[in-house]
Amino acid sequence: MSSINKVAFIGLGAMGYPMAGHLKRSGLDVCVYNRTETKAFAWVDEYAGLSAPTPAEAAVDAQIVFLCVGNDSDVRSVTVEAEGVLSTMTAGTLLVDHTTTSKALAEELHEACDELGISFIDAPVSGGQAGAENGVLTVMAGGKESAFEVMEPVIAAYAKHTQRMGDFGSGQVTKMVNQLCIAGILGGLSEAFHFAECAGLDIDEVTLAIQGGAAQSWQMNNRAGTIAQRHYDFGFAIDWMRKDLGFALDVAEQMDLHLPIAKMVDDHYTDVQRNGGGRWDTSGLIEQIRMRREKVLAAKSAERVTHSGGCHCGSVRWTVEAPSVLATHTCNCSICDINHYQHLLVPESRFELTKGEEALSLYTFGSHEAKHYFCKHCGVKSFYVPRSNPDGVSVNARCLSMDTVEVIYDKPFDGKNWEKNAGSLAHLSKER
Repeated sequence: MSSINKVAFIGLGAMGYPMAGHLKRSGLDVCVYNRTETKAFAWVDEYAGLSAPTPAEAAVDAQIVFLCVGNDSDVRSVTVEAEGVLSTMTAGTLLVDHTTTSKALAEELHEACDELGISFIDAPVSGGQAGAENGVLTVMAGGKESAFEVMEPVIAAYAKHTQRMGDFGSGQVTKMVNQLCIAGILGGLSEAFHFAECAGLDIDEVTLAIQGGAAQSWQMNNRAGTIAQRHYDFGFAIDWMRKDLGFALDVAEQMDLHLPIAKMVDDHYTDVQRNGGGRWDTSGLIEQIRMRREKVLAAKSAERVTHSGGCHCGSVRWTVEAPSVLATHTCNCSICDINHYQHLLVPESRFELTKGEEALSLYTFGSHEAKHYFCKHCGVKSFYVPRSNPDGVSVNARCLSMDTVEVIYDKPFDGKNWEKNAGSLAHLSKER
């Protein structure tokens, strides 16, 4: 293997426990540390290794120290803080961090190690708990080539593929790319399977039909069955995925990049967390999509409440009767797009102008059928009579007082092709 014979492993979670076990079974002397000592004792019993009461003691005489803990603060607590591994590691040794962290932390650890003559590699992994247990993880590494050459033959005990991506932090950035890909796949898969459900198809049968073609993915092959069963109490937790996506979104912002798909998926995961699903596998994303449809359907039959709204300066005020769960449309026509108008369409009978008729200014254009009402004082168009629904009123949902609104579900409307699409809105101004 190499001249490496003694290592330490810090963190015995779902990933670290089997990874440390593979190192021991490869013939190395392994000393472990885990915050919960009972987990460390269980590992010692299973693998006949050693454990230590602190990270510092575990790292004594270790040629390589491996980390696989939770987040940035956890990494700092076992490295640079009191009783961290850097207090006992010596010059010429190697610190390998398998934790998925921020790029900034990887650079910070490199600097701390460099001052002590210690080599450092950021080496996040992919493959999940199953990959760790089976010893087939993928490792993305950032650091010096010389340190990578020392690490690579050692981690072959649990890694089927290891690749150096560049300098310090590049391993973490590569892991961000990995998580962005997974998020996009899960977003598409969740929507597709929910579409299948609503169309009356069986998810298992759909998977059998399409998994041999271009739609195939690891997520489809391994998660379709559990999604159909609504089983999520396993695997890579949504809490962890949100942490990872947060790192990617932060780096993207630093590079002036917009990642709309990742942001959308992250927002969906936030909703799942709020509903108690933070420890679910990431495939639990589909539950947010299911929940959204259920709420929209419920809104159609829900009792209406009285919402209030108006212009910016308060000169124009109105009320509108609608459910507390609102279904709105954002139009891309020339005037709606420039005003960022979010349509809540109701029958005329459910709208009442309560203040400011004298403050309104009427604007029409094109066919002059739509009646756009603006406040003369602040210029805000808070409601109007649309051409698509002359028997109704559209209020701008962004002008509502939100205290009566539970949630808003918005859909795009292609107003640039108005003649083709206007009919899809006709029912919204009809009494039901």
